[in-house]
Amino acid sequence: MSISVVLLGEQESMVRQIESYQGELIVTRVCSEIAEAVAACLTAGAEVLLIADAQQFPLMEQVDELLSQGTAVVYLLDGSAAISPMPEVLQLPADIAMSDLEQRITATVRSLKLPEGSPERDDRETADLELRDKGRIVSFWSAPGSPGRSTVALNFAVEAAAAGRSVVLLDADTYAASISIQLGLMDESASVAQICRIMDSGSADISRLNAACSLVQVGDTTIRVGTGIPRSSRWPEVRPSALRRATLAFKDHYDLVVLDVAPHIALDEQLSFDTQAPQRNAVTVEMLGCSDDIFMVVQSDSVGIPRALRAIDELEESHADLQPKIIFNRVSVSRSGRSPKRRLIEAWVRFGPMHDVVGFLPNDSAVCSASVLAGSPLLEIAPRSSLRMEIRSLAGIKSSNLPKKRVSRRFSKSA
Repeated sequence: MSISVVLLGEQESMVRQIESYQGELIVTRVCSEIAEAVAACLTAGAEVLLIADAQQFPLMEQVDELLSQGTAVVYLLDGSAAISPMPEVLQLPADIAMSDLEQRITATVRSLKLPEGSPERDDRETADLELRDKGRIVSFWSAPGSPGRSTVALNFAVEAAAAGRSVVLLDADTYAASISIQLGLMDESASVAQICRIMDSGSADISRLNAACSLVQVGDTTIRVGTGIPRSSRWPEVRPSALRRATLAFKDHYDLVVLDVAPHIALDEQLSFDTQAPQRNAVTVEMLGCSDDIFMVVQSDSVGIPRALRAIDELEESHADLQPKIIFNRVSVSRSGRSPKRRLIEAWVRFGPMHDVVGFLPNDSAVCSASVLAGSPLLEIAPRSSLRMEIRSLAGIKSSNLPKKRVSRRFSKSA
C-alpha cells in the first residue's frame, strides 16, 4: 500500500528523507503556494497534504474541504511554534523520526477511510471523546413551525446555570434567530458569526470565543450567550464545520453547551452542480451530529404532531443514528382533549416512532407572553409557574428553594 503525499513548502530535505526511507509515503508533488497545494490535493485526490513550512497554513475552509474528500492534513511544527488545538489536523514536530512520521500518517489516513458506523471508527471516536472534558452538548430541534423550541432552549440553559453549572447558549438558527430578542439583547453583531470567523482564523482560544459572546446575568447567576444572525440572509457567515469546532471547544471548558437549531435538515445537493456549494441547512445537521442529547420540541395538537412525525421520518432517512428525545409543548385540555398526557402518549405510541417521550410542558401563553415582553426568562418573570417547574425537571433539577420574583438583569459584553 502506498500513500500519495502533496508537500507544501520547498523543503528538499523532507523530500529526500521520505524517498530514502522507501516506505509507504510517496511524494507526488511539491508546492510552494497554499492555493497550488490545495488544488493539487483536490484534483489529484491526494491522500495527504503534508505542510512542511510552518509559516504556511491553509484557511480552515480549505482544510474542511480537504477533510471532506478524505485527504489527511499533517502540519509539521518547529520547536518554537505553539501547537493550537485543531483535532482534525495531525500536528507533529518537524524533527520527528521518519518511522514515527509514517506510522502516524498511515494511522490517520486509515481512520479517514473507515466508513461511518464501523466498529473501528466508533472505538476511535469514543477514545477521542474520553480525552475531552466531561461537558455535554444539548440541542433543541423541532419540526417547521413555532412549537416553542427557542423558549424551551433558553429556559433550559437558564435553569442549568441557576443549578450551578457553567453554561453557554448558542443560537444556531439560520432562519429565525430569537434568543437575543427573548433576553432583551438588541445585538446586531451576531456572536455565532464572530465565533466562526475566530475558528476559521485557525484559533481555538477560549478567551477569544468567550469575548465574542455576551455575558448575561439572570437572577443570581450568569450564562454566556452566542447570539444568532439578525438577518436570515447572513446564513453563509455561519459555517457548519467552524461552528462545530467552536461548540466542541466550548464543551472542553463548560459543563453544558445548549444549542437552538433551525428545523430544516434537507441538504440541497442538486444545487451543488460540479462545485461544492454552501448548504444552509448543514448547520443544523452538524450541530445535531455533535450533540450528546437532542430534544425535539413538539407542539401538542393536530397540526404539530403530524409535522413532527414527518420531520422525524426525514431525519431517520438521512441520519438514522440520531435519536431525539420528545418534549410535548403547550399541553392543555383545549388542545388535546381530556387527560391530555394520556391522549398524547396513546397517539405517539400508535403513530409515532420509537423515541422516548421525556417531558410534557403545560400551555401557559400568558406567562410566555410576559416573558418575551419583559425580555426575561421564566426564572425572573414567573419563578413559581408550572411551566418553569417542568423545564427544571427536564434539566434534572429538583423544584426546591425557589427564588422570589426578580425582573431586573444587567448584561454586558464579555471582556
